[in-house]
Amino acid sequence: MKIKTILSIICIALYLYLPAQVKAYVSGRSYDIQYVDISVDDLIITMNAEGQVIRFYQDPLNGTFDYYDDQLFDRYRNGKLKSIGNTKIEYWDAPNQDDPKYGKIKKIGNVTVQYWEDTIVEKEKLGKVKMIGSVPIDYWGNDLTDNSRLRKIKSIGNIMVDYGLKDITDQSRYRKLIRFGPVKIDYWNDNIVDKNKFGRLKSIQGNTREVTVILL
Repeated sequence: MKIKTILSIICIALYLYLPAQVKAYVSGRSYDIQYVDISVDDLIITMNAEGQVIRFYQDPLNGTFDYYDDQLFDRYRNGKLKSIGNTKIEYWDAPNQDDPKYGKIKKIGNVTVQYWEDTIVEKEKLGKVKMIGSVPIDYWGNDLTDNSRLRKIKSIGNIMVDYGLKDITDQSRYRKLIRFGPVKIDYWNDNIVDKNKFGRLKSIQGNTREVTVILL
């Protein structure tokens, strides 16, 4: 098989893991991710920094809203949104209410949401969103030398996410978002001449329509 053909297959495989559009909303104080909008099909699903779905909506949003109201047999979803127009919302049920996915969103229309469960080694991922549709989501695990990124979002599909680590010589980027896929974020690191700027946002480079970082 020719090299060009192999590269084409790899590019297609990576593209399948890239949602139509991803927007990361970043705090203007801590410079850490607050939440992320992920476009899947005709849905925009919002996940917070802790790896939980906090909202979703269709674009455009139209239809009648309905809710589950069976307190006796449907405790895990009682009072929760049941449908928006023709889009039905389902929730995970389990015999044990301590199940990490119990009562959480299972399906929005045709998009299934899965959660990390079998995490004997990486317990910090337990209960966090693992998959939205065909888009895998991962988180930074335990690091014996530096846990500055522990539990933070590590990747969304093929969008790699990184944060500043401990650095004795430069603390300007510590625990702050420095990479979100093709987007690079930099901070002022001169604590002598421009010390009033030290640690503050210096630049955002690489924003596109598909992958965007937005400062709150």
